[in-house]
Amino acid sequence: MQEKDYLTLVEALTKLKVKPSTLYSYVSRGLIRRIAQDDQRKSLYAKVDVDRLAARKRGRIGGTAAAAASMRWGEPVVQSSITSIGANGPVYRNRSAIELAKSGAAFESVAQLLYTGLWREDNFAWPLNQVPATLATYLAAHQGPVEARDIGNLLAMMTLALGMDGRGDTEIDEGSSVSAARMIVLTLTGCVGLLLPARKFVARQPEESVATYVLRAGGARDTSEAQHAVNAAMILLADHELAAATMTARVAASTNATLFNCVAAAISCHVGFTVGTATNAIETQLLSDLASNKGIKARDLIRNYGDNRFGFNHPLYPGGDPRADFILDLAQQMLIPKSPIANIFTFLDSARLSGARPGVAFALAVLTKVLGLPHGAATAIWIMARSAGWVAHVLEQRAQGFMMRPRARYIV
Repeated sequence: MQEKDYLTLVEALTKLKVKPSTLYSYVSRGLIRRIAQDDQRKSLYAKVDVDRLAARKRGRIGGTAAAAASMRWGEPVVQSSITSIGANGPVYRNRSAIELAKSGAAFESVAQLLYTGLWREDNFAWPLNQVPATLATYLAAHQGPVEARDIGNLLAMMTLALGMDGRGDTEIDEGSSVSAARMIVLTLTGCVGLLLPARKFVARQPEESVATYVLRAGGARDTSEAQHAVNAAMILLADHELAAATMTARVAASTNATLFNCVAAAISCHVGFTVGTATNAIETQLLSDLASNKGIKARDLIRNYGDNRFGFNHPLYPGGDPRADFILDLAQQMLIPKSPIANIFTFLDSARLSGARPGVAFALAVLTKVLGLPHGAATAIWIMARSAGWVAHVLEQRAQGFMMRPRARYIV
């Protein structure tokens, strides 16, 4: 069972060993996030915040406690020049992701920035890569039904297959990492077609942008608005510092694993129940109920499922995730009048009033529904976009040249 995301008043006080007045002080200072209920005694408190404070001892925190606390949204543990995170969202190598998304920059340009640190003003198209023959064999084996919940596992398998037949060794020995990274993104994009009734891999066309390719592979209408929305969403999701899957990629990279192995490991971590599968839970349960106007209440949502199930209230954005807000604004602008999906935005207004702030999993699932992309596309797009950041972190970890091998504190 999933660990609880929120603690009751009594649970928080017990863990912190403080009086209620001290707890309320922590809340007022922004150290602990509170989900307000009708009765203050029934308010809920973010467990991750309580755990972080509980890990600190009175006075100066010891080295062992500091190391333990750093593993729970604590102090930075890795040096990186790729992404910083602030109240206005991620900043990629000193360029705001939100501003890049607004400007109409191409995902390809942002990926290049993350990979190399170099910025190209022109929105260039990636070269046309042929799908390796061995991979075509794997794809042929998956022409049958692909469940939306399995798309992440399939993308991990395809990434591993890309690294076979010596391509992984070539990526390391010949320094073809950027070319390999592009091959990963484009191959995964074509796999979106496996979610459609035809169940076929969709090959990329010459000079086709990644955003256009996503829409065509997913059988959605290819309009300038849709292209901008997909492109913006992929830019905003391209990296997010040391997310769990990114850390997994860096650990793999520190052992000199190939780029394909590192990205496949990151995908496998990403589709855990706490992160990537949130999009599937949103698509299968939450959005279907909201579209049918069953009227799920925001407070019930938080109380019954917490953050992890539907990706609300990101710990790094106490005031709300600006990436999610941006994506949801784009989705709302493309709504068809009187669409059942409009119920979703009515729900969001109620959710925000109750302190439930949507995350990117929810926003991306809503966007794909508005665009008419197939079930499972939200998971696929998130993986495709984030692979750009994973690659950047793999290359940086290799340059730092040490193996990541923390120690465990043995307890009885």
